[in-house]
Amino acid sequence: MTDSIHSPLPQKAIVTISEADLGTGLTALRWRLRGLVMDGASLVVIDVSDLGELSSTLLAALLDTHRVCRHRGGGVVIRHASRKMSDVLRRTGLDRVFDVEAA
Repeated sequence: MTDSIHSPLPQKAIVTISEADLGTGLTALRWRLRGLVMDGASLVVIDVSDLGELSSTLLAALLDTHRVCRHRGGGVVIRHASRKMSDVLRRTGLDRVFDVEAA
């Protein structure tokens, strides 16, 4: 008899970020992402279709979330990235860190 190890599928959370979310600062978003991860999400999908650009502070929050998710076998997906966002991620090498889904 052989034992097989089944790893559970990562729990997925989808978060849509808008300019209004960023207008008040990233503290609330950081806590929201942290709460999702603490509740068991290991794959966090960030929908950026309502954003014009990715700020460095937003990317820092996403990197922090990615670090925790990666430890659990998941990661962060940036969904609906504009061409401009995709170019920034590619130039900074973050396209190798995050899974990027173009708009």
